[in-house]
Amino acid sequence: MHDDNQGLVEAFIPFMRSVAQCEKQLENLNFTWGMIEATAKMNCPAEAKTILPTMGATREGFGRLERQLIENLVQENIRKVVLEIGSKAQVAVDILIRNLYERTADVGFLATDEDIRDFIRQRKEAPDQETLEGEKARILRRLQEYRDKYTVYDEILVLDLNGRVIAHLDGASPVLFSQDPLLQQTLHTDGYVETFRASDLRPGLERALIYSQRIDDGDSGEPLGVLCLCFRFADETESIFRNLRRREDRSVMLLLDAQGTVIASSDADHVPLGRRLEQVRDADYRIVDWGGREYLARTCPTRGYQGYVGPGWVGHVMVPVSSAFRAGLGQAAESLPAEVLEGVLAHADTFCPALADIARGAEGINLSLRRVVWNGQIMAADKRGDLLKLKSVLQQISETGDRTSDLFARSIADLYQTAISSSLQDVQFISRLMIDIMDRNLYERANDCRWWALTSALRRSMAAGRPGEAEAQAMAGILEYINSLYTVYSRLFVYDLSGTIVAASNLHGDSLNLVGKKVDAGWVQSVFYLPSTQHYCVSPFEKSWLYGGRPTYVYNAAIRHPDDPAKVVGGIGIVFDAAPQFAAMLADSLPPQAGAFAVFAERSGRIIASSDERFPAESLLEVDKSLFAAANGEGRSRVVQLAGRTWIVGSTASFGYREFKNSGDYSNDVVALVFVPVGDGSAAAAPRERRPAVLEGSYGDLHARGGQSVELATFVVGDKVYGLPAAEVLEAVDPARLSPMSGSRRYLCGVISFQSGGGDSGTLVPVVDMRFLLNYPAKEVDNHSQIVVVRVRDGLMGLLVDDLYAVPEFDAERLEPIPEMIRQDAGYVQAIIKPRQPDREKILQVLDPERICGAAQRKPESAAGVEAPRPAAPLRAIGGPGGGR
Repeated sequence: MHDDNQGLVEAFIPFMRSVAQCEKQLENLNFTWGMIEATAKMNCPAEAKTILPTMGATREGFGRLERQLIENLVQENIRKVVLEIGSKAQVAVDILIRNLYERTADVGFLATDEDIRDFIRQRKEAPDQETLEGEKARILRRLQEYRDKYTVYDEILVLDLNGRVIAHLDGASPVLFSQDPLLQQTLHTDGYVETFRASDLRPGLERALIYSQRIDDGDSGEPLGVLCLCFRFADETESIFRNLRRREDRSVMLLLDAQGTVIASSDADHVPLGRRLEQVRDADYRIVDWGGREYLARTCPTRGYQGYVGPGWVGHVMVPVSSAFRAGLGQAAESLPAEVLEGVLAHADTFCPALADIARGAEGINLSLRRVVWNGQIMAADKRGDLLKLKSVLQQISETGDRTSDLFARSIADLYQTAISSSLQDVQFISRLMIDIMDRNLYERANDCRWWALTSALRRSMAAGRPGEAEAQAMAGILEYINSLYTVYSRLFVYDLSGTIVAASNLHGDSLNLVGKKVDAGWVQSVFYLPSTQHYCVSPFEKSWLYGGRPTYVYNAAIRHPDDPAKVVGGIGIVFDAAPQFAAMLADSLPPQAGAFAVFAERSGRIIASSDERFPAESLLEVDKSLFAAANGEGRSRVVQLAGRTWIVGSTASFGYREFKNSGDYSNDVVALVFVPVGDGSAAAAPRERRPAVLEGSYGDLHARGGQSVELATFVVGDKVYGLPAAEVLEAVDPARLSPMSGSRRYLCGVISFQSGGGDSGTLVPVVDMRFLLNYPAKEVDNHSQIVVVRVRDGLMGLLVDDLYAVPEFDAERLEPIPEMIRQDAGYVQAIIKPRQPDREKILQVLDPERICGAAQRKPESAAGVEAPRPAAPLRAIGGPGGGR
């Protein structure tokens, strides 16, 4: 992503409502931190001195993360917009270039059409006027047949060597003669000439895209004339822009020539044709000025197709900065189920490493702060006077720390969702490109079979009855010639009304001899009942002996009598070389992420083609069924689980091209899907255990209401909150200080050196694993883990817990000791705090350090029982205001 300086980041913030709101909230929290620090210094300076350095470090740490967070919020918003406009720019130019590639093949093939050659030769022989008019009418009908099938052309012209127009289709634009230099250039070029500018061949148009090729005599090789195919450029670009535009889209999509001049615009009133724009080729994006407004712009050159890159045009998209970020963060990801989102975020280290670093940093700072606050609350437990003031300060610190951490968590979650949203949007764009490529490609196949069915030599041979050997060889020669130019087919074949093949090509030279074999597929008879030359028939995507037993499509058209078009005399079939052609379509569209793959599939989930061998053709793709259910032309994106990994997947259902699949000619819904793995494929971090419900949820007010009270140091083990008498707790320390002891029993994690009371030397304190004692599965120590140091009769003991909770104060009347009759079987529990609500699951269990110390040493390595714990010391209550222990 573009390396923005701080000034540019700040310039974007006013246009990003959510980022500006986050920045304001952070400013308010900074003010609150300052107020708390000032209050502590004034009201309890001596008592607060132990926490003030931590507060300062906390503020400094959060300050560093604030800058990173705001920068990343801005960068991720920019990345999302740049990804969208870049996708549009790339798709717009690539789709057009792929289309134009087909035009270069068309003009080359049509220039060898024998009917056109014969028409030019007859004119040179100077027959009578009536014959000339008849021949011209005949060639015009043939050209019209061509344009009716290849509807991307609005004009076809045939010129002689002197520039005279001897046949053309557009009666509304009469042209008799041309002096355009492209004619001489074409006559001296072996191959096609591509011209885009004003031309007298298309009077009244400011510019025209013309493909021209020399027409040579098939026998002598002498030039006969020039063929020109005029492409519907404006119509095509308008269609591309329309398909790429989203609802409420403020971007302007453009095509620029090599000099940066606008040649097509999605909003010509705003960015008119012919204007020169600043291109953005050397960066991911740039801020450009246009019409007094600032735009975020991106330029994408074509990736080309089959080595063809066209006239050097580029896609260019601009979106006003003032409206580029109106969409909220993570919109496309908001509907993700919580468990799916959690699965994605489990890969945060590889999916969004910068955000993962910020999240870890914020969590680490807040955990450190929480430990300081917890320890401060322990220190102030049962105290009055200035320490009571410290309690109030600690409460404010805790609340502000939680608010700060929550703001970071929400902002980082928004960032993750924005990143996910960008990826969801990107894969949907890619799937749209893929299906558009497929539909456009198969549009050409439908055109080819219909046009080749009109080949005069094939019609004459089939109308004469069953062809002899010489006629069959001549027909095979025609098919071989066509197949050599159109290598997307493995073979072409002609069959009679019984379905028997009479001639065929064999592009790959395999051993299969088709001649004399019968095509008995169900679609053959349908071919003979096609009502006109505009109709065609396509086989289902299925295994075919015509394609070596592999699945493919076979396109067919009826061959009609040359003198009676209503009479069908046979059929032509063209076998699409599906495996390599579909593979190339998928590969050309794949995003660059390692492990990504793409699929064409039917709505049933049956795969047509796949770029991943784990999901072969004809197998069933077992993913979210809604991905196959979108309406034609609509796309969807999801996060799914497949093959043991998490994927971001986009899908788009086929929507045809021009009249193909849109005129009732053919119904065959195909869905393109692209899968991008989340993260690098490594195993996701194990999800954290379910956090227990907050104490307030079951216990109501955590503060005593007057009279006697009891304070508890609470902590988390597994999915429950436990408590200890606050008076028996000294401090919580970082488990990083833990030193394991080789060969020790499982209950013993190791020892720490603990220093208390200002002494110079530390005391070795054994640490007990509370997960083991409370029968929870073993778990690695993480940054939430803490060691709680408690007093016991024999000295000090540490308890390794999963997290700290709070130091609440409860009314003593809510404390209920364990009944005597079960005291010996109550494990480590000496009392409970009764909930205000009748919810037995939320009873707070108060543990006794002496029972833990005595029972831990006798706990069996693999049993849950506890043998004869020591008697518990009674839990003492504290008096009301003014009272003591």
